[in-house]
Amino acid sequence: MKKQTTIKSSILTAAVVTGLFTSAVMAMTPVQLTDADGDGVISAQEIADARDAKKAETLAQFDADGNGELSRDERRSMKDARYESMLSQFDADGDGELSKEEKGAAKDARRASTDAMLDVNGDGELSAEETAGIEQAKDERGDRKKGKRGGKRDSK
Repeated sequence: MKKQTTIKSSILTAAVVTGLFTSAVMAMTPVQLTDADGDGVISAQEIADARDAKKAETLAQFDADGNGELSRDERRSMKDARYESMLSQFDADGDGELSKEEKGAAKDARRASTDAMLDVNGDGELSAEETAGIEQAKDERGDRKKGKRGGKRDSK
């Protein structure tokens, strides 16, 4: 009985908290992917465009001094807002911290959200065509990050 009550209260808490977004929390939402050209898939270019728009939105929100870059303090403010957003959405037990399970729930929710955006035809399945753009974007982004970090990730 206690387990059912805990699950029900966790679901209720998650539902209530999800509805309590402020403008600061809304800026911390993931990149919104759309099939801008209507061809039935989300291309790597559409993903890059959405990512660039999200970066511009984030910069506009957290660039307090308006210099076009995020300072250390501005980045800290952005990270704090992101963490508070995650707490408000996924801290099911209300202890003010994210447990391993709660972090896992956050990751699962983000993956489900991304999958739903990529499923352009709405059939509940991701086809090779629907995932091709994200795979290409991951490859391109991975190459950029590898260059910035000098390939350090590969040495693990």
